[in-house]
Amino acid sequence: MGTIQHQRNATAGEYRPTYLIRVSDWKKVPGKQVETGYCALSYAWEQSGDVVQKENCGYDCIENGRHCIVEGYDINKGDLTTMTLTEEEKYEVQFLPSTRSKATIKHVKHEELLQQICKDFEIAYLWYDKICIDQSDNEIKLREIKQMHKIYSNACYTVAIVPEVHIHDPEAFDTIDPLYGSTEARIKAWADMVTKSLWWKRSWTLEETMSSKRVLVIGTDTHFWQHSFHTCGIPTTYDEFSGWMLDFAKQQGGGSVNQALSQAHSRTSSKEHDKIFSLANIFPDMFKIMKINYKDDIKTTFNNFYRTIATHDLSVLCFGSNLHYNGEQIHVNTMKNHNLPSWTGASGIHLNDRVTTTTTWLQPQHSISDDMLLHISTKYYKTLLVVPYDCGCFSPLSHDKHQWDQQIDKFERRWNTKGQSFYTVGEDTALIDWAIKMRNVSGSFATHFYQPQGASTVQARPLSLTEDCDECIILPILLKSYNLIVASIKKLSSLKLFNSYSHEYFLPVIKKYVDGTNSKKERHKAIGIYYLGSKQM
Repeated sequence: MGTIQHQRNATAGEYRPTYLIRVSDWKKVPGKQVETGYCALSYAWEQSGDVVQKENCGYDCIENGRHCIVEGYDINKGDLTTMTLTEEEKYEVQFLPSTRSKATIKHVKHEELLQQICKDFEIAYLWYDKICIDQSDNEIKLREIKQMHKIYSNACYTVAIVPEVHIHDPEAFDTIDPLYGSTEARIKAWADMVTKSLWWKRSWTLEETMSSKRVLVIGTDTHFWQHSFHTCGIPTTYDEFSGWMLDFAKQQGGGSVNQALSQAHSRTSSKEHDKIFSLANIFPDMFKIMKINYKDDIKTTFNNFYRTIATHDLSVLCFGSNLHYNGEQIHVNTMKNHNLPSWTGASGIHLNDRVTTTTTWLQPQHSISDDMLLHISTKYYKTLLVVPYDCGCFSPLSHDKHQWDQQIDKFERRWNTKGQSFYTVGEDTALIDWAIKMRNVSGSFATHFYQPQGASTVQARPLSLTEDCDECIILPILLKSYNLIVASIKKLSSLKLFNSYSHEYFLPVIKKYVDGTNSKKERHKAIGIYYLGSKQM
């Protein structure tokens, strides 16, 4: 799923890390001495060895020497997978009887595995944090953490070690899925990475990915190569990597806060502070003076981060419901335990696509107080009476199994309808089409809809809200998302190039509530988005 020519043609930026590993002899050398490019390594510490907590509350990784290099394996005659057995036996390789006798397994340390990977992919210099950063010197570690975005953005490409990715069926390399326009092998590899891998769940790997221009994902017995649509100009497959994660800062106009938060709010880290420090690295210009200090109070660290991003970018308000239409949670949110204010979107899901605030004629003034209240000054707002979707998580029919099943069946049949143009249907299906449109453009399910008095359902619009309500307020902050439109390469339909954008428009939604500590004090909370419609450019 990739070619060595792609790696040979990849170029590095001008910046060089403090130290790099010279692969030929595995020696640490000053980065300024390296005139050629380098690659940066991205991996989950837990998969490089046994992670242990030290007396100073820090963490170390103890080499277990149980990584496998397999030789003499025929991909066409067997199935090679990794599976977790016990803590001592994890990542052992299992073979079918037909191939076991022809394959040999050599157990090696993590560094030996990396040396073999560098040899296979002709990597001359590698940035590997465990060697290139003095792990015993906290001052050096903190200094290098602030340079992480430079290290990954200037690398020729990032090598992501994701052992959960493996070959399911050799024939899948030759089968193109017409819906996704990619090989079945690529689709399954992507699913393994997103749904099963530790690498995808970690906070630091998000920062590393969003700083990179290109990434080479190396699994147990296969690999795939991915470029950014924004700067590389090389045909690639269309997915989250190419669409909005890779080369985040180089997207047209720069990436927006909501994009980073859409993934960060479901990521984990060994230290809670790292959730913020990794995010701050994605926005280095915002946090030039941010002091990285693990001794700071965690609540203060979180508040300082969110206060800064909301001051610079109100795309933080562009989030929808985190519930499936049947009420099940879509993502496990790892930020909800920090008692964050509603405007951070920690209870919902932010849009993946870049979002800008385009309001100019009514530009509201906003600020964040010391107690983390977001103050927006405007006299232009509108109160809406809204109704829950019959096929939504707050549906009044949900208690009636027969009616609920009928509504869900109607929704799913409409979802799977092919070839029917949006906006050309009758009123009976217009609301469902709006719900489907909301899901496609925002990543969240519609929970409610607003229908102007006396208007038909065709003129109704959906909302995706984090909690139920019958009356809400929309603010005059026009949020504009940039949805990528890609074009297929002739004779290579699985590969795409950036073509243009379609624009989707939203307004943030708030809800009145009474402060529990003061029954006379009226407050508001941010609860989601109101979808206006789209425009293709």
